[in-house]
Amino acid sequence: MENVKAIVKQVVKIWRLYKTQQLVLTAAMREEIPFQLRTLLSRDYMICSLLKKEMANFYDGLRCCMGDMFRPDSAGSITTATERDIHATLESIAVAHRQIIDEYRVLLDLVEDSNINTNIIHQHRKQMVKMTDELLMHAEKMHPEAREHGYASF
Repeated sequence: MENVKAIVKQVVKIWRLYKTQQLVLTAAMREEIPFQLRTLLSRDYMICSLLKKEMANFYDGLRCCMGDMFRPDSAGSITTATERDIHATLESIAVAHRQIIDEYRVLLDLVEDSNINTNIIHQHRKQMVKMTDELLMHAEKMHPEAREHGYASF
């Protein structure tokens, strides 16, 4: 595998995006939000935690091929906006979901001709697409006027 370093960097990038996503989801759940939305966000948080852990395990497996690489850092912190606008918060969550989906696409391109089993990557990507769709459906229920006026910020 000649591009192991690029693959490892992409895995680390996805891991960090999951970490950021957990912070955003935590901030959103601190707000006064409807029960159904809180349930959806808490489920998304748990799924992100699981997928982040699986990416760390994937990283550990790849690291064996490389010798001395760094473990994804846990020191980086993201400051989240203290907005009270739940719609903007949901939008930032959806944007982060889409960014993770895009990064999985890049990772799949990198591992295309390697001997890495891509099933887990496809499963993660599929789960993120499902989570994004459900979040957008819920956001649309909360703000149906956005669709009526012909604009949707998501």
